[in-house]
Amino acid sequence: GSGFRGGLFFASLFLGALLGKAFADVMLVISPATGIDPAVAAVVGMTSLAVGVVGGPLTMTFLALESTRDLTLTGVVLAASIMSAILVRETFGYSFSTWRFHLRGETIRSAHDVGWMRSLTVGSMMRKDIKTIYASTTLAAFRKEVPLGSAQRVIAVDAGDHYVGVLIVAELHSDPSDGEVPVRDLAKYKDAVLVPSMNVQAAAETFQRAGAEELAVVEDFTDHIVLGLLTEGHLMRRYAEELDKARRDLSGEG
Repeated sequence: GSGFRGGLFFASLFLGALLGKAFADVMLVISPATGIDPAVAAVVGMTSLAVGVVGGPLTMTFLALESTRDLTLTGVVLAASIMSAILVRETFGYSFSTWRFHLRGETIRSAHDVGWMRSLTVGSMMRKDIKTIYASTTLAAFRKEVPLGSAQRVIAVDAGDHYVGVLIVAELHSDPSDGEVPVRDLAKYKDAVLVPSMNVQAAAETFQRAGAEELAVVEDFTDHIVLGLLTEGHLMRRYAEELDKARRDLSGEG
């Protein structure tokens, strides 16, 4: 093979066969009574190492069956491949080839396609029709400008339209504070924001850290220009929909 994928696949098969044969030769010297066939050990070693490096225990098992046409040996190969896959998963977390993808900046964790998690971004889920109010507005003026029931939440911004915090309308209408208090003092989640490029996983982690049910979406972490709003409920609903869609695609229910 040539290139990354082919070269990795060929190398794992070749090294596995060499290690398997070397193991059989060593065992013949140490304990001749074991009677390990070097050819069998080479096939088992080839498939076991390939599963640990590339993955795909069934693929390697069928490759061994195609090469040897021996069902008995294929059963041994399948058992060894499964043990190799479990050992690598429990000790390393994922196959060597998956780790190589991580080094290249990819985020896959297994053979399942999780690319949809990267495409499901905050920018595609946020609401843009948000109401903003200056953070210097007094509580009394806020209650007049935003009557109870007209909105659930309002974004507080400064004079330069930079994010200050989230105002929960119901809470501000029931707050016992003096009417001259600026709403910036009552704003929530001042240090927790989302950016459009965040994927659903990163956004969910931000919600969890902040303990928030809604967060503002800003242009970037430097300027904090408000672009929209995203609620945790909507994020989890979209995540569940995409997860169910991926499951249906995987099972062929389409």
